[in-house]
Amino acid sequence: MTKAMIFDADGTLLDSMDLWRQIDRDFLLAHQYPYSPQISRQVETMSLRQSAAYFRQLLAGREQLRVSQIVAELEGMCAGAYENQVQAMPFVPEFLEAARRAGYRMCVATASQKRQIEKALGRLGLLSYFAFILDADEAGASKTDPAIFLACAARLGSVPADTWVFEDAPHAAKTAADAGFLVVGVHTPESDGQRERMLGCCRRWVSSFSQLLDPEKNIILS
Repeated sequence: MTKAMIFDADGTLLDSMDLWRQIDRDFLLAHQYPYSPQISRQVETMSLRQSAAYFRQLLAGREQLRVSQIVAELEGMCAGAYENQVQAMPFVPEFLEAARRAGYRMCVATASQKRQIEKALGRLGLLSYFAFILDADEAGASKTDPAIFLACAARLGSVPADTWVFEDAPHAAKTAADAGFLVVGVHTPESDGQRERMLGCCRRWVSSFSQLLDPEKNIILS
């Protein structure tokens, strides 16, 4: 049995969800399209390319932009934040160190672009904990499809029943749980209204990684 863990990045490892809502707002306002929070909730389930395609549809009556142009613009807007500003969620470094000591193989499965996540994790000294980072565009599916989680497990040499997935988004947590993974839901303010949905698909739902560590900084997952 290979002990394995798959981590979401934004909102789970990294405190970056406010960044993406701001990027959605700034991008649309720059193109004279009225922003609403519903738009951010809509793109939350999408990969970056899928989000760009959605924005292209929104702007179709105003501008004729290629998906690749929108992707490049969104990447440019977030690059500096991942390189210089985004921080780790509380107790993430301690948990990753405990997981490494316990012999877990770990990776990141993200809807964001891999190179941006690499920049943030590298700056924070966390990149070496992970065997690889797989993004949704590379996997060819968003997190409403289990393909990204299954691809990660295969590369880690594990099977879903022996693999923990850490997610803050209800849609992704349910996708992983339905595919047979062991899911830890990480509570964020955005998931306040999703408590029952998260509890219905997660083995654990925690407000902080500190709840997964004992006083000796050993992992407790049960």
